[in-house]
Amino acid sequence: MIRNLKSEHKKAVNDYRELKLLLDMYKGVGKEQRDKVQLMAAEKKARQEVEELKAQVKKLQESKREERKKLADEEAIRKIKQLDESVHQLQRQVAVQKQEEETLLNEMEVTGQAFEDMQEQNIRLIQQLREKDDANFKLMSERIKSNQIHQLANEERNVLQEQIHQLANEERNVLQEQTNTLTTQVEAQNQVVRKLEEKERLLQNNLTTVEKELSLRQQALEMHKRKAIESAQSAADLKLHLEKYHAQMKEAQQVVAEKTMALEQEAFKYRRIQEEVASLRRKVERAKKFEMVDRADEVLMEEIRDYKDTLTCPSCKVKRKDAVLVKCFHVFCFDCLRTRYETRQRKCPKCNAAFGANDYHRLYLT
Repeated sequence: MIRNLKSEHKKAVNDYRELKLLLDMYKGVGKEQRDKVQLMAAEKKARQEVEELKAQVKKLQESKREERKKLADEEAIRKIKQLDESVHQLQRQVAVQKQEEETLLNEMEVTGQAFEDMQEQNIRLIQQLREKDDANFKLMSERIKSNQIHQLANEERNVLQEQIHQLANEERNVLQEQTNTLTTQVEAQNQVVRKLEEKERLLQNNLTTVEKELSLRQQALEMHKRKAIESAQSAADLKLHLEKYHAQMKEAQQVVAEKTMALEQEAFKYRRIQEEVASLRRKVERAKKFEMVDRADEVLMEEIRDYKDTLTCPSCKVKRKDAVLVKCFHVFCFDCLRTRYETRQRKCPKCNAAFGANDYHRLYLT
């Protein structure tokens, strides 16, 4: 039973380590997407293993009930009750660990979805920034062109003024008309420049809002990272609790082993006492027969019969005793012991002590 519990505990520790590795992988992932399929598979494995643990615990409870029926000692029953309580506690702990694993998996899924949403929003913002950069570049190029046109207009205006000074009287009217047209063009270009400046201001405002949104998203990511660190710390605390329960299970195992050894020794002593009582009863019966019988010949014949009975094998009651069991020192015929060993009935016919191939030897009565 305790070995089965140890194996179950090892399986739970391995599952806990796999979940911890998944958490570490989740922390290490930067911009790449995580594999949700692996998380679902790990969750299914954990649930299957929890169901197997429950089935094994039920089997252990049934085996303990059968052992309770066999054991009549009150102290053994008390120890079994204590072991049942420890098993119930372990079951509760397994259920608590299952709930904690489910909560951790749910938190991981929620954080993963939030992280993916954040990535998608970041990609959209980056695309908007690129589009706005392209628009700014176009506006800057248009502004440069307008400045060049303005400079050219100023140069042309200077040339015309020089020509006006040279042709003051003749071409004054024509130059005035040209200057009027140029001034209208300059005013139109100035209006275009003002519109471009207004567009630049709007773009700058949009950039500031986008930067604020990015700062808020970064703060949210830091909060998720802190939550992940806290979950890792709680997992470490659970590991310490599991180690403590493992030590308690070892102590209970040692106590049970000591009690079983003591019970076996007491049973062996009880069987020896029963054999001694039987031999004493036989002696008393012989003494009574000797008192009742008058003739010495009849007494001697009864003694001979008793000695023959003691020398014959108690198992087959035909052959003489010529083999001894080393563990309990009961004497039988060699053929009976060999047939019992070959037919896998490897127990003493009197005391049911188990024996092996090297535990029975021939006995030579000379």
